[in-house]
Amino acid sequence: MADNFFSMWQRTRHAVLKPWWGHVLRVVLVLGTMVVWLKLVGRSYICPCGVVVFWQSELDPAQNSQQFADWYSLLHVMYGFGLFIFANVMRPHWSLGAKALMALVSSAIWEMVENTPFVVALFKHSPHAPTYWGDSILNSLGDTLFVMIGFGLATRLSLWAIAALAVALELAVSFAINDGMVLATLRLFGIPVSL
Repeated sequence: MADNFFSMWQRTRHAVLKPWWGHVLRVVLVLGTMVVWLKLVGRSYICPCGVVVFWQSELDPAQNSQQFADWYSLLHVMYGFGLFIFANVMRPHWSLGAKALMALVSSAIWEMVENTPFVVALFKHSPHAPTYWGDSILNSLGDTLFVMIGFGLATRLSLWAIAALAVALELAVSFAINDGMVLATLRLFGIPVSL
């Protein structure tokens, strides 16, 4: 009797959980875990200022990293490029779906670490850095989407095109808001740089 129940459950599970459902469940699990963690460390769902917009183009201390997308979203596209290249070098035999899941998990982990009090303080107290209080959950979800957009673009571009686009994105962010991956890294090491 138990064998019949188990085999029936296996057949039903495979019939219900088609391959794409498994991917959807993994994505929901990763994003759900990220949202719960961010809420536990005190992040708000939306900007505490009460304003919700798709794109924040200006540096505004009340809204930095609080809206769905901002100039930092372009840096997350670059992170997606890097994750695609890393996955292809380290795990060339993995399927594209497995590599994408690794990118999603990596992005979620970064968002969780980035919003811990220690890392928020690290970024907040860097010399000449824009005001930073951590991300809203909406912004973290947007950042994760932009990582996956970068990952997806990288699957279609040559290595040279990825490198050229990454340099262009870094320069755009650097000149638009006087911040970026290079400038932020220099500031974290105590080098006061400004454009």
